[in-house]
Amino acid sequence: MSLSAIDLVSIVDDDPFVRAATSSLVRSFGWEARAFESASDFLASGLQRQTRCLVCDIRMEAMDGIELLERLDRDGLRVPTLFITAYASAHTRERVRASTALCLIEKPIDAAELEAWIRHALHDAEARR
Repeated sequence: MSLSAIDLVSIVDDDPFVRAATSSLVRSFGWEARAFESASDFLASGLQRQTRCLVCDIRMEAMDGIELLERLDRDGLRVPTLFITAYASAHTRERVRASTALCLIEKPIDAAELEAWIRHALHDAEARR
């Protein structure tokens, strides 16, 4: 199956259960989902330019989600990003606000909220083309 340039949602989360559940949910909405267990795995995939929405955990080993987004920004890649976290401290919220991310969604993820934000991200990605 070939990837459509508009509907690839990449999911980066070090928790295998969250990764699987989020991927399944994204597919149930009708989009292509690719899951990665770390920021470095996502970067090594070569799918950054095809990704139209990034759903990314914040707290991960080695490179956290905000550092990943900063890396993409430095590389000139503007990927609409939704952060997810189980640890929404004031410091984390401030880091997200200072980033180019669209939002911060707290775990457990609400399906309707995720779908709405992905639709927004895909619309944003299309507008940038």
